Amino acid sequence: MLRSLLYLLPYLRRYRWKYVAGALFVVLTNIFRIINPRLVQQAIDYLKSEFHLSRLGLYAGLIVGVALLEGLFLFLMRRNLIVASREIENDLRNDFFRKLTELPPPFYHRYSTGDIMSRATNDLNAVRSVLGPGIAYSVNTIIAFLFVIPMMILISPRLSLFALLPFPVVALLTNRIGRAIYRRFEKIQAQFSELSTRVQENLSGAAIIRWFVQEEAEIERFSRLNREYFRRNMRYARVMAAFHPSLMLVIGMATALVILIGGNLVIKGQISLGEFTAFLLYLGILIWPSIALGWVIGLFQQGAASMKRMQEILEARPAVADRPGTRPLNSPRGEIVFRNLSFGYTPDRPVLKNIDLHIPPRSVLGVLGPTGSGKSTLVSLIPHFYPLPEGVLFIDGRDVNEIQLASLRRCMGFVPQETFLFSDTIANNIAYGVPEASREQIEWAAKLAQIHDQIMEFPRGYQAVLGEKGINLSGGQKQRVALARAILRSPTILILDDAFSALDTATEEQILQNLQAVFQDRTVILVSHRVSTLQQADQIIVLDEGRIVEQGTHAELVAAGGYYAWTYQKQLLEDELEQVD
Repeated sequence: MLRSLLYLLPYLRRYRWKYVAGALFVVLTNIFRIINPRLVQQAIDYLKSEFHLSRLGLYAGLIVGVALLEGLFLFLMRRNLIVASREIENDLRNDFFRKLTELPPPFYHRYSTGDIMSRATNDLNAVRSVLGPGIAYSVNTIIAFLFVIPMMILISPRLSLFALLPFPVVALLTNRIGRAIYRRFEKIQAQFSELSTRVQENLSGAAIIRWFVQEEAEIERFSRLNREYFRRNMRYARVMAAFHPSLMLVIGMATALVILIGGNLVIKGQISLGEFTAFLLYLGILIWPSIALGWVIGLFQQGAASMKRMQEILEARPAVADRPGTRPLNSPRGEIVFRNLSFGYTPDRPVLKNIDLHIPPRSVLGVLGPTGSGKSTLVSLIPHFYPLPEGVLFIDGRDVNEIQLASLRRCMGFVPQETFLFSDTIANNIAYGVPEASREQIEWAAKLAQIHDQIMEFPRGYQAVLGEKGINLSGGQKQRVALARAILRSPTILILDDAFSALDTATEEQILQNLQAVFQDRTVILVSHRVSTLQQADQIIVLDEGRIVEQGTHAELVAAGGYYAWTYQKQLLEDELEQVD
């Protein structure tokens, strides 16, 4: 159950000297903590004989001085251990984010955004609580017992036996209830992930919800998830509520037993009143660590449950990674070859079947096909996002499995069907792949993408800040900003996956004319449902049900009379009807 916390050992080693210093200060804190009851004992016993106020003042001054030193070392202990826990939290958060950036797109098909955010916030806080307060109070409890129990035995072994009798019961309670805490907290975190996912989807899809008048339905769905979250929290709270009173009951019974037996020993003269008072003070010192022990066990159980959830991300292995011996793609030319490639996201459902295709360097390939024919899947294999067997995809004559991923993807530019823009300035969005780009270069790319004039209409021009996912731009504007981003990178291989779908035909034609000079120096793959986009391509393929069913130039495919020709004639008719209107 707590095995997942072993994952934190490298982080603890990194800050081991802070933890060593913290442990040293715990020892010093407890040394001064056990001195005060002895001083109180001597002061009380001193009252039995003739006493002087100056001597009592000395005892009082010593008690205050020792208390101040105890407080100082307690402060230093917390400062070291809590700071170390915050530094580990910082490292964990960085490692968690770094891992997320390394994982390929298929990973995010399995985990929702809300679930990942829950692990990065709630779960990380629970883990940090273990590393700070959890370790601090654990060490303090152990040291307190090691220091205080011998002092109690020194006063009265018999009384110590009765005082310590309840502690096995405390250990049993802690173990039993701790298991329940772990299970219930794990369920709470899982439900919080669902709740976070629902909120994130509602915020992202706010316009769709209002279009379909589903506000009340979404409120009800959220309320249902929230009620379940509340129910799980209440089950957890009931366990925690029973935990502390149970400990207090056991400890209270022990205290009553000590007072009864100890008072009798004082009456019989077997121990002095000062010794009995010191014994009660020592017992009082153990009460808080005993109560804290239950709280600390809860922290460890929560932290273990949360660390287990974080480990699922931190230890996730990308399906595609650089193998030993892979080499970078130096001076890429842009030649792409598919050899009898078959591919499916699941083994039993192939999306592409027996693809044989040669794309010469610095040529333009057009890809056409009905919805679901495998067009986007085909182009997504080129950056090697998905695992592929040996001998099915070659870049510049080298098997894609032998090429370092970073160098492969660095030579590519991509405009996807679903455009994504960051909540940043327009200039930074265009320069995303080339952060050192000058303003002139950014404007050059924007002019090629036919978006410069519209950008200049914004109050701050290129420094205008976009909303989430570029919400303050139209669909066509977002596509053109994304196109400018890909152009600015000057990639050897440029992939445009239906990148003009939100544009009118006239704007698309103007952009394609602008890009002719750009296309000459690189390999371009144009995926489109419009024949007008593809007709100037060097070669065109038609996909249907994952197979290449037609291949050739525009003229050859029109003459062949197949799907391409039918689509061409249909779109010509549509254009004529639009002109008549």
